Amino acid sequence: MSDSFQDVYAKHLQHADYGYPLRMPEPMSTLPQHYQDSGLQIGDVGIVDSKGQFDVLFNICKRSDNPLHDPRGVPKNFQPVQHGDVKFSDNAISAGPIHSHGIKQILHPSKPRPADYEFDSSTPAGALLILPHGAMSVELLSPEQFREVATKSALDWYDFAKKRYGVQHLDRSLYLVTGFYKARSWSLGSFNNPTDATGKILARRDDNNPNIYLLEFAFPADRRHSRGSDDSGSINQTIFITGFKITVSSWLPDPIILGVTESEPAWSKLVRLLKACLNLLRGLSGGHEQRAAISKLRR
Repeated sequence: MSDSFQDVYAKHLQHADYGYPLRMPEPMSTLPQHYQDSGLQIGDVGIVDSKGQFDVLFNICKRSDNPLHDPRGVPKNFQPVQHGDVKFSDNAISAGPIHSHGIKQILHPSKPRPADYEFDSSTPAGALLILPHGAMSVELLSPEQFREVATKSALDWYDFAKKRYGVQHLDRSLYLVTGFYKARSWSLGSFNNPTDATGKILARRDDNNPNIYLLEFAFPADRRHSRGSDDSGSINQTIFITGFKITVSSWLPDPIILGVTESEPAWSKLVRLLKACLNLLRGLSGGHEQRAAISKLRR
């Protein structure tokens, strides 16, 4: 099974340590208008679909009668929580490019310059993000309170998600947002070509919209850009999220968490896997309950 566009983009850009990258930073059009105007918020729970867009199921900081929760409602035993103090940064990421290992920016290109930015790619897979105006960030100062809530409520949240997506389609983890980076405009691209993905990448400002860059790859690649926004536009494009990844397993009492989690030594994963298998063997005769694993998004 080949990786989705989102999987490729996130895998190769998460090393930037801003959080989990989203290939589709724009809010979903099905959200209430005030949500579309502001973008993702602290307390959002949802999935990141295969295209890279965050689908908000509910928000643990909003009341059950909030317009966000119409018409789907909220999970069983839902109780809103206060998110506490947050840290704001207006210029959390400076304007310019962020790229994966194997992509090298040419800082002194030959004259005349072929583009505003020029890169060389020497790897078969990679990702690139350009922020014309940089990005702001909002971060929860004490996210561990959210971990406790997620641990207590994960199974109720999972059952709620199953009603939305169906068991056969709920193949991606749930995420609980504790922070984010947002931008007014962006241009991004990714590629995964085992045979040939070496060559130039050029980025030129759009003549019709100076708030975005148009990307040109010398090889097959996925590319996207925002509609662009001037300085007076709302900052609602979420390029990175931070928070917790919630994984539920019905067959491993102590599941191994792979993906966007904090680093863990290989030996530690092996020990947990062995323990999980032993617990599973002990419980085969009597059955067992589902278990939820909560892991912090890597930064």
